[in-house]
Amino acid sequence: MQTQKNCFPRTGNGNLPFQKKRYSFVLKIALFFQLFLINNALAHHFGTLKGSIQNEAGEPIIGIHVRLEGTSFATITNESGHFEIKNIPTGSYTFLASGIGYEAKKDNIEIRQNEITLLQYKLNSKTNELSEVVVSSGSNRSFSAINKIDVALRDMPITTSTVSLKTIEQRGVDDLGEAMKNTTGVRANNTYGGFQHFTIRGFSNFVLLVDGVRDERHNISTSAPNTNLANVESIEVLKGPASVLFGHSALGGIINIARKRPTASFKADFSATYGSFNTRRIRAGAGGAISDKLRYRVDFGMSDTDGYRQSGSNTNNGYLALEYTPTDKDLFYLTIGANKDIYDTDTGIPMLEGSKIIPGLDINTRYNDPADILKHTRYDYQLKYVHEFNERLKISNQLSYYDDNINYFSTEELTPNVTLDSLKRSYPFYFNHLTKPLQNQLELTYEFNSGNIGHKVVVGYSLSLLNRKTYNGDVYGSGKNATIAITNPILNQGYVNFTDKNYRATMENVHGIYVQDWIKITDNLKALAGLRYDIFDGTYYTNLVDTDRNVTEKGAKSTISKAALTYRAGLVYQPIEPLSVYGSYSTYFKPSRRVAPNGETFDPETGYQGEVGSRLELSSRWTANLAFYYMRKNNQLEALPGGIYKRIGSAESKGFEAEINGSLFPGLDLIAGYTYSKARYLPYASGEINAAAGKRVAFAPTNMLNVWLNYELQTTAFKGLSIGAGTNYMSETFTTSANNYALHGYTTTDVAIGYRVGRVGLRLNINNVLNEKYFANAIFDNQFSPGPTRNFLLSLKYSI
Repeated sequence: MQTQKNCFPRTGNGNLPFQKKRYSFVLKIALFFQLFLINNALAHHFGTLKGSIQNEAGEPIIGIHVRLEGTSFATITNESGHFEIKNIPTGSYTFLASGIGYEAKKDNIEIRQNEITLLQYKLNSKTNELSEVVVSSGSNRSFSAINKIDVALRDMPITTSTVSLKTIEQRGVDDLGEAMKNTTGVRANNTYGGFQHFTIRGFSNFVLLVDGVRDERHNISTSAPNTNLANVESIEVLKGPASVLFGHSALGGIINIARKRPTASFKADFSATYGSFNTRRIRAGAGGAISDKLRYRVDFGMSDTDGYRQSGSNTNNGYLALEYTPTDKDLFYLTIGANKDIYDTDTGIPMLEGSKIIPGLDINTRYNDPADILKHTRYDYQLKYVHEFNERLKISNQLSYYDDNINYFSTEELTPNVTLDSLKRSYPFYFNHLTKPLQNQLELTYEFNSGNIGHKVVVGYSLSLLNRKTYNGDVYGSGKNATIAITNPILNQGYVNFTDKNYRATMENVHGIYVQDWIKITDNLKALAGLRYDIFDGTYYTNLVDTDRNVTEKGAKSTISKAALTYRAGLVYQPIEPLSVYGSYSTYFKPSRRVAPNGETFDPETGYQGEVGSRLELSSRWTANLAFYYMRKNNQLEALPGGIYKRIGSAESKGFEAEINGSLFPGLDLIAGYTYSKARYLPYASGEINAAAGKRVAFAPTNMLNVWLNYELQTTAFKGLSIGAGTNYMSETFTTSANNYALHGYTTTDVAIGYRVGRVGLRLNINNVLNEKYFANAIFDNQFSPGPTRNFLLSLKYSI
C-alpha cells in the first residue's frame, strides 16, 4: 500500500517556456504587492507595560496570566507578582489578568510613546470556581491555522488534538511520526527509512500544513520525508473532512506543524542529546526584539544516528522568522526554512504467509545494499501580511513557495529463494522528485451582528500553481539483483548505480473560493456553516531524456479537469458553561492524479463525515473530549506493482475517540486517549462482486490507546525533579485490502526522569523499556519493518 509514495511516481512538473514565464510573472506580481505594502506602511512608536498582581491581603500572586487581548503580547507574573511587557505599539488596549482560583480582571488601558504604563491590581479569590481560560503561548491570533477565526475550540463543532512543545521535550521525540503517538486517532507510518504518512480515523487521506500552508507532496505521492522538530512549537490535528478551509484531499483530517514565533522579550535555549544507536542531537534557538517594530526567531537543529538495524539518518535544518509591525494596524510575517537530510533506506524483511518470520532470519539485520540512499533538501519561504481596518474587520494575504528535492535509490523488494536461506534484491529502484509549488491565500474576516445574532465570517480565495518533475532511470552494475545469505550476509555484492531515462511531469493549477460563518445564536447555542468551490486543472506527461537530462522525445499529454463543491455545517450547544455538545456534517473530494500506462484517468474520490461529540473544560488547565463519527470514501484506487491501479470501490469508517489532555493539578501533566475505529471496504453498488468487500481497510487498526503522564515536584527538597511514564497500544493492522498479511498488535512502554534547577534541565528517556518485539510498518504487503528495541536518550538543556 505504501508503494504509491515513491515506487511508482506519478507526478512531476513541466518545463514549458510559457509555464516558466507565468510562474515568474505571478511571483513578481505577488512580491511587488507585498513590497508595496511594506514601503507604504506608516511608522509607529512603542511603549512599555509594567505592573503587579496581589490578592486581597496584598500578597503577591505568582503565575497570573496577563495579556493584551487581540495581540501576541502576554506574560505571567513572577515570584514577586510583577510582570513586564516591552515594545508594545502605542494605542488603546484591553488588559486581561486571570488565574486559577481568582476572578478575572479586565481594564481598558493606553500605551503611550516612550512611556512606561504602570498597573497594580488586586484579584479576589473565587470559591470552587475557575477563572477564564487563557492561553498565553505568545502566538499571534491572526495566524490561527485550524480555526481561521478567533473562536475558542469549545465553541466549534470540530474535534482537535494538540501536541505541545512541552510534550515533545518530555518524550524526547525528534520526528513527526514519533510525535503523533501522543495523538488520538492517528497512526503514523514510516517506510523506506524516511518517508512518513498517516492514517487518521481509518483513512490515509490527510493534508499536512506548515504554518497553515499546504505541503502538496503528501497529496501527490501519499508520503514524503519531514525533517527534525528543532523549530516546532506545536502540532495541531483536526479530525475529519476539512476541505472548506483547506482545500481538496482532507478526508481523514489536517496535521498542522506550527513553528516557533518571534517574541517581544529575549529568549534563548540550547540543548544536546546523546543516546542509543549512537544518536546525537544539537538544538539552538533564540528570539527577541531587534527594534521597537521588528522581532525575530532563529532555530537550528542537527540530528545524527546510526539507527536501529543500521538504518541511520542525518538531519540538519535552519529557520528564521521575522515579525514586523510598522503600525498598530499592520503586521508582516516572514519565515525562511531550509533542511538537508540523508537517510539510510530500509526495505524491512520479507514475511512468509501467515505473517511468519523466515526461520533463521535475524530481524535486527538490515538487508539493503550499502549504496541505498534517500536524500532530502528543501527551501521554503512564507510571507504574510495582516491589516486590521478595525477590531471587527481584517484582511490577510499569505504567499508561499518551496523548492523540494527528494533523491532516492534503494532496494525495494527482497524475495526469498525456495530453500529460504537467501534473499534476492529483486527490485532496485531510483527516482528524483523535484517539487516547486507557489501558493497564495487571500482572506477577509469580518465580525458583525444581525439583530441579536453574532457572526464571524471568513471569506477567502486560494491559488496553487504546482510544478513537479519525477526522474526515473535504469539501474545497472554487477550488484544489481544480487542474492545475499540470510545468516551472516555480505551486504556489498558489487557496484550498482543508475542513469536517468525519463521524467514524469505534473503541472497543476487549483483555484478555491470559500466562505465560512460562525454564528452565535445565543450564549449557549452556536452554529458553523461553510461552503467551498474548487477548480482543479492538471496536465501530465512523460518525456524521455539523455544522461544529462536533455529531452530526447516528448510524450503525449493527459489532462484532468475537475470542479467540486464541498461544505460543512454544525451546531454547538452548551447546557452548562464547562460542557459543549456538538454535531457536524462535512464533505470532501480528492482529484485523482493517477494516469494508467494506457492513458486512462479516474474519477475523483469523494466522501463525507457525520460526527457528534462533547468537550468538557473543568478548568483552564485540562479538557476532555468524546466524539462518535461515521466516515465514507468513494472511488478508491489501490496502487499495485508495475504502475497498475486497482479499483477497490468505497469504504466506511465508524468509531469513537475519547481523550483527556492537560494539567490535572500543578506539576502533573496528562495526555491519554483511546480510539475505536472500524474501517471496512464496501460491496460495489452495481452488484458486481468486490473481492475486498467486508475486509478491513489497510493500515487502519481497530483499537489504539495512548497515555503519557509526567509529574514534576513543586515543593520539598526535590523541587524540579520529574518522573514520566507512558504507553502506546495498537491492535492488529492489515497491510493490504486482501487482509492476507497483518502486523500483530503490540504495546510499548516509555519512561523518563528529569531534573531542572534554574535555567538548566537534565532528562533521561528510556523508550520501549520492556523491550517489546513488534513490527511497526510495512511496504508492499509482506515486507515488515521491526520496531526499535529498548533504547535511551540523555538530554541537557539550557534556557535563557
